[in-house]
Amino acid sequence: MEGEDRRGIKAVEVAGQILDHLARAQTPVALRELAAAGRMSPGKVHRYLASFLASGLARQDPDTRQYALGPLAMRLGLAALNSYQPLRDSIALQRELRDRLDETLVLSVWGAQGPTIVNVEESSQPIIMTMRIGAVLPILATASGLAFAAFLPRHFTEPFIRTELNAEGGLSLFAHDTTTIEQLIMQVREQGYAFNEGHLMPGVSAAAFPLIDRTTTLVAVLAVMGRHERVNPRHGAEMIAYVTAVRLMSEQIQLVSYLESIASGIASRKSLIYWHFFEEGDRKDL
Repeated sequence: MEGEDRRGIKAVEVAGQILDHLARAQTPVALRELAAAGRMSPGKVHRYLASFLASGLARQDPDTRQYALGPLAMRLGLAALNSYQPLRDSIALQRELRDRLDETLVLSVWGAQGPTIVNVEESSQPIIMTMRIGAVLPILATASGLAFAAFLPRHFTEPFIRTELNAEGGLSLFAHDTTTIEQLIMQVREQGYAFNEGHLMPGVSAAAFPLIDRTTTLVAVLAVMGRHERVNPRHGAEMIAYVTAVRLMSEQIQLVSYLESIASGIASRKSLIYWHFFEEGDRKDL
């Protein structure tokens, strides 16, 4: 209503600022850092943190006394994601493909700390790798991360790429120089998927596909993981069956989306939901 008083509760806005900083931090944060980021006194921030700890919005490391988002924050985030229809469609596709292919499928979205796993569908022949919901994936060491680098606007991924390149030791990256990384990103865009053979674990491969909505926005990345003899982009009976299954599922989703657009009276703007899949031809392993 015009003229309506839209003033809110200042304390809630301040709490949101502190939680936002916790969400953007890639590691637990010290009290003084939170206070400096919010331009508040440590005492004021501490009172908010005490309430966050009591409610589960935050947690504190007993050794370092630093703070991070807590279990309630994770539940709220997952609930928000689950209410997003394109993501719900992605999870439905993920489950049907798992049932059809009997391979492990990992669904990731772009979060404050980079590619973040939001759903895992295990196969009956699980691989010996831990993929848990909420885990953050490196961009330059996973197929999913490389897919995000290829299909997200650069300003999202560039800071994370720089951080991984400048990090000492730890990750085994696909490449260590910007020129080679750019070549890999261009190759992924041309192929429509990212492929990783045995990079994180010998004998285990992953192929990651961008899932894009009707506005051509990247919704999520869906990765199929398994033993290399079963998951690879070369021609073979298993891979042909996989490609066929994904394409059939894609056609069903496009049809549903188109019927929904007619029902809402916008048939002239036929849905642009589409999925990237394997293409024919030789591939260079990423």
